[in-house]
Amino acid sequence: MFTSARRLLSVMLIGIALLGVAMSVSAQTRPASPAAPAAASGRISGKATEKGSPVSFANVVVLGTKQGTMTDETGAFVIAGVPVGTYQVKLQAIGYDPVIQTVQVNAGQTAIVNFTVGQTKVVKEVETIEVRAEKRIDTKSSTTKQSISAEKLKEIPVDNLSQAIATKAGIVAQGGELHFRGGRGGEVKFQFDGVEATDPAFGGQANIANLAVAGTDVLSGGFDAEYGNALSGVVSVSTKEGTDRLSGEVRWDTDRYGDPTKTFNNYDRFTFGFGGPTPVKNLTYFATYEGSFSDTYLKSGKTRPTRTLLDFIQLGNRQSNQINTNFKLAYRMNPRNKVTFETINNRTISTPYDHEWSRKGFVSVTYDTTKNADGTFKLNPRYGTWSQVATDSTFQAVNMADHVPTLDDRFQQFTAVWTNQLSDKSVWTTRMASLNFDTKNTVGGKEPWEYEIQSPFYWNGNIGFGTENNPFFATHGDIPNYLRRQTRVYTMKTDYSTRRWKQHTWKTGIEAKYNRVQNLSLAFPNAESNGLPGGTRSDYVNFNPEGAAYIQDRWEFEGLVLNAGLRFDVFSPGSQIADADLKSGKRYKQQFSPRLGIAYPVSDRDVLSFHYGWTYQTPARSFIFENRGISSSVGVKGNPDLEPETNIAYQAGVQHLFTKDISGQFSVFFKDIYGLITVRQERDENGNLVNVFFNGDYASARGFEASLVKSFSHKFSADVNYTYSIATGVASDPNTALQFFNGGRLYLPISEQALDWDQRHTVSIASTIRDPGKWGLRMLWTYGSGFPFTPAFRNDRRPDPALTNSRRLPSQSRLTLDGDKFYKIWGQNVTLFVDARNVLDATNIQNLRPARRSPFINTAGDDYTIYFTETGRTGGAYLQDINGDNILDWVPTHDPRVFEEGRNVRMGLSVTSDGPHRGYEGASEHECSHESMGRRFACGDPHECSRRAGMGQASAWRP
Repeated sequence: MFTSARRLLSVMLIGIALLGVAMSVSAQTRPASPAAPAAASGRISGKATEKGSPVSFANVVVLGTKQGTMTDETGAFVIAGVPVGTYQVKLQAIGYDPVIQTVQVNAGQTAIVNFTVGQTKVVKEVETIEVRAEKRIDTKSSTTKQSISAEKLKEIPVDNLSQAIATKAGIVAQGGELHFRGGRGGEVKFQFDGVEATDPAFGGQANIANLAVAGTDVLSGGFDAEYGNALSGVVSVSTKEGTDRLSGEVRWDTDRYGDPTKTFNNYDRFTFGFGGPTPVKNLTYFATYEGSFSDTYLKSGKTRPTRTLLDFIQLGNRQSNQINTNFKLAYRMNPRNKVTFETINNRTISTPYDHEWSRKGFVSVTYDTTKNADGTFKLNPRYGTWSQVATDSTFQAVNMADHVPTLDDRFQQFTAVWTNQLSDKSVWTTRMASLNFDTKNTVGGKEPWEYEIQSPFYWNGNIGFGTENNPFFATHGDIPNYLRRQTRVYTMKTDYSTRRWKQHTWKTGIEAKYNRVQNLSLAFPNAESNGLPGGTRSDYVNFNPEGAAYIQDRWEFEGLVLNAGLRFDVFSPGSQIADADLKSGKRYKQQFSPRLGIAYPVSDRDVLSFHYGWTYQTPARSFIFENRGISSSVGVKGNPDLEPETNIAYQAGVQHLFTKDISGQFSVFFKDIYGLITVRQERDENGNLVNVFFNGDYASARGFEASLVKSFSHKFSADVNYTYSIATGVASDPNTALQFFNGGRLYLPISEQALDWDQRHTVSIASTIRDPGKWGLRMLWTYGSGFPFTPAFRNDRRPDPALTNSRRLPSQSRLTLDGDKFYKIWGQNVTLFVDARNVLDATNIQNLRPARRSPFINTAGDDYTIYFTETGRTGGAYLQDINGDNILDWVPTHDPRVFEEGRNVRMGLSVTSDGPHRGYEGASEHECSHESMGRRFACGDPHECSRRAGMGQASAWRP
């Protein structure tokens, strides 16, 4: 705690010093002027009508000034603060001729001017020119936020949104997980249109089709109080909606070049996205389909039926198959109310490559006969020698890849949102959602008792050494894993925001959730535990409620912006947990988390900010409910008394606008994380020592982030991100302490060491060179310093924890080049793509020690790691005396799972159809528009919109 206090004090001193310097500079650069009396002014009000009907949302401008407004839904308008004098006021409504009237404004009085528009003029439809105003720096927020627009997501040469997020500052990708500012992978929450889409039981994240994304905000620090139950990061995704014109896009990407042998991964991706109006007035739709099919670079050779259409379209499942769909309806009841209904669906069917189960050949099988109790006879197979060819009639063909479990992972989300503009300054949004995560992992759809062979007989007959009888490779039998789990989440959430006073913007909300968690996980499924299938069996069904409430205020005072908030979270393990199991006596775990941020705009180009806040996260429900079923038998027992994990974070940041096209964001941060999940031993009701999850680990992170963004101009754009960070903690995994309890560690670690994802330096550079409407070239280069690893030595049965992550793997780098050529064919936009991944064919280590099961290896410890520690060579090996000289030799396994994918080249074709108006648009949580110099600009913040409306610069916010 003293360390945390010192860090907080140091960051506050840095922030205060920066603010002091900034205020001094601001004071020196701001010219002094004597106080002057306020100029006399009045107001102009009136109404616009056509044959007695109101003309809504027409522009009203005081000519010769910068003042103006828009009429509301009743046709009325008010322009305040107009200096005394005679003016011409112009009303311009779409579809009508402009009307100009002269008015006299007197001090302290309201001048009335009413407009009556005449006959609709003939409007010639011309090509629409879209003008977008992009906010370079945020002068009011103390949150570290990086955005990915729909256009940017299309420009970055990545496969999915997670890969795009991984290129941002402060984020490390490892093993399929995203680590924000040194936090664990499960500490990041995804939101789709304001609804959390993360599995509360097992931590899985939902996917979304790229074409369905309207925009993404990546929050890595300085959260406002509305964000909770996320220790490290929040990814907020808004999805697209249809508009009044039909349009869309069709795209096909492939790495197949005609001949079946001329392919990298047998990869195809088909994408469809289209939207537009429906026969129902004010009701629009948007739909997407994204299907990705590949054998991956780790080809297992699994047997599967395939068909071909037109000699080049391949049908049937491949090794990895992922389908993401999205469908959204939006209905605008009136100018102040909008309702949306959306469904998001994911399905993934994949069979991973397992090196020990990767051979295809023949195994010798003989049979013994045993007599059953009923007098019948049973044939028992006895497996012998493996061979690439059948040398006699006892050999049976076997493809070991067919005995690897296939993962069938599904996600479905239904969301309904009602947005109601109560007034020009107040917005109320209500969301209701249902989420379903469903996962099954089994060999060929088998039930547990149908699995072939019991452990450890998968290697029978592997006698001797050589290419045929290599003891590393299994010769028969199913990998002994079976999984069936389901999580359902029901959510109701409502938020209210208002700007009631000139300097205060308030936002408050409440949220309620109800979870149902079901799990059946079996290791050695054809063995038994308590008379049921599974040598190790996790079996439970639990229900639990949770909720949250928050309030936050943005106070703008004399140039400073104070963002203050308070959040309340409550969680219960559910009524299935008996009071006797709650040793703390607390059935409801509740906590308050304060948030405090300061933003100081030094000028219109510079903003300094500081943020201090507490965030909490309820542990994954699997840590709470594990081993709570009546038929469970697992190594670690769940703990319904677990408290939320706690993160105390503080940061200081600077945003600077170098030019109108180049902006930068720079941050320094510290994090202290308490109460992380680990394992300890305690006595059960029978007096036996059992392993139990509990809050006992600690971690910390600190670092510096820098981001530079060059927006597209002069045919060029770029995005540069750099991070230096240090992530340390007692343990990287909750089960680390088990190694000590099982006799595998010299002592229980208590000091901080580098965490598995402690990548000290990361750099990403994304750039685009484009001649719009003709061609484009994109580049993405990423670099990361080496991850830590723990060295291993022969026959070191109780390693010293001080060696944990004490050495470093080689650094990693990847270069991707992507080009496209644009054509106009039959009025449609046709684009050809070429996408080259890992162009330099860099050899990057992905996993130094993937899972292995053979009882003939790891006889001296972790052979893969020992091999790398001793020789510096990767790819895996095990120790065996292969020549009878009583000296152990390294036998390389050439395991491709150790490495990332090498060079890969794809091609693609897309066809885009756009009407005079855009066929879809970003459906951000809030929308409005304002006029400037005759052009309309988008504005996504309702509070900013309300402020502009009060100044006569914008219309009232419209949902």
